[in-house]
Amino acid sequence: MNVMRRPFDSTNGLALLAFALALLPPIAEAAPPDKASAKPRPVLSVRAQRRAARAAKEAAWIKNADPQKMVNIGKRPAFFNPDNLGQPPTLSAPSAILMDADTGQVLWTKNADTRRYPASTTKILTGLLLAEHSQPEDIVTCLDPNITKIEPSSLHIRPWEKFTAEDLLRGFLLRSGNDGAVVIAEHVSGTVPKFATLMNARARELGATGSNFVNPNGLPNKDHYSTARDLAMIARGALQNPRFADAVGTPARQISRSIVAQDSYIVAKAKRKFYDKFPGADGVKTGYTRAAGHCFVGSATRDGRRLLSVVLGARNSAIGDTIPVLSWGFKRFPRVTVVRKGLPTTSVPVSSGTMETVSTVAGGDLRAATDASKPGGGLVVEVRPRAGLQAPVSRGQEVGVLVANVGGKVVGQVPLLASADLPRSALGTVLTGGGVIGSKSGLPGRLLALLCGALLLLLVGFRYGSAVFRTAAGSAAPAKNNRRRRDRVAPPSRGDYRLR
Repeated sequence: MNVMRRPFDSTNGLALLAFALALLPPIAEAAPPDKASAKPRPVLSVRAQRRAARAAKEAAWIKNADPQKMVNIGKRPAFFNPDNLGQPPTLSAPSAILMDADTGQVLWTKNADTRRYPASTTKILTGLLLAEHSQPEDIVTCLDPNITKIEPSSLHIRPWEKFTAEDLLRGFLLRSGNDGAVVIAEHVSGTVPKFATLMNARARELGATGSNFVNPNGLPNKDHYSTARDLAMIARGALQNPRFADAVGTPARQISRSIVAQDSYIVAKAKRKFYDKFPGADGVKTGYTRAAGHCFVGSATRDGRRLLSVVLGARNSAIGDTIPVLSWGFKRFPRVTVVRKGLPTTSVPVSSGTMETVSTVAGGDLRAATDASKPGGGLVVEVRPRAGLQAPVSRGQEVGVLVANVGGKVVGQVPLLASADLPRSALGTVLTGGGVIGSKSGLPGRLLALLCGALLLLLVGFRYGSAVFRTAAGSAAPAKNNRRRRDRVAPPSRGDYRLR
């Protein structure tokens, strides 16, 4: 069946297109660019608004409150003001000290002589004694059957476990093992009480006279105490021992042990907060008990100069107090070299020599920690000649002292050495009774001086004695002598004689 198609009617097509467009939704007008990009402001809940108001109020209170009070209650961390180096750091710790580890100069203190519990900072002295009473390859065996009952922190030592002395030293100091401290005490002295006696004797040798130790690990005991100053002296002495300095200088170690081999990678407790965070950090020991609070003995070296700090009894973080102390110390107390060994310095007076002074050279390097908060660093250099120095002087002989003062305190000194020989003068030899005649085999020096004086008087008398004696004889002799002098000076003229 054939279906006939009607030709396309454009009028009908336009009508259909118009009908379709009418069915579409209206196109929204584009908003202005600023209104289109603006995000609706969130509406805070009542609880969130109250929290924000409290936070703003607390921030304003902290900003206007006493900084020391805020640090003490833990509302803000310890800090120092870099724009005012003359102001010490604000810490939560009640006792602290800052020391130049190379010279022993105390740079700053805060209740440094107050007795406090030292906690595990005690182990600095324990580690030093192990380093001094053993060789690195010595085998240390745990002989205590009750070693596992010792309160942590712990190296998890088992009875009869063996270490080399070097591995035990490193693991004990980094892990702060209380059990390791007992093993060390029994290895060095046989018993803990005997080792405590050794600890106290060694502490006094290092200048720590305000401390008393009754155990090797610092666990609480009313008779176990120290001070910030004493711990600084002990730590300074320990860091001068190469084995101890190496043990605390690296915060992570792999050690060897005979039984608990799975616990052989030891990481220092201060690694993340101190070693990794503070440039130059190289020791030394953390400590904490409830009685002692947070304690830390910290060391850092920058440009060849090491500073040592001790913080005892911090509220939350002793390391948080240590970092401002060390940072402030490096800025306020820069070290300068006053003179180097062997370089010319000055001259000092010498009596009885061919010269009145002798030149000198420094007998050693003289370095001093200056004070950046004072003009010129507050440094004053003083020459102190040796009293009563007499020739002869030999080259290299000590003839005085060169002293560095900062703020009126002596911070360093070196001997002054003669740079050349200075012989005794001839007159000096006579007056001091030197030479062959003045020696023990000849006349005494004082008798020789008297004889020389008498000879001098005789010479003077011989030259002027006739005039003196004639004056004493009377007035006639001088008159006659005067006539003779006139005759010699003005003889009579021949012309005058002829006219007569």
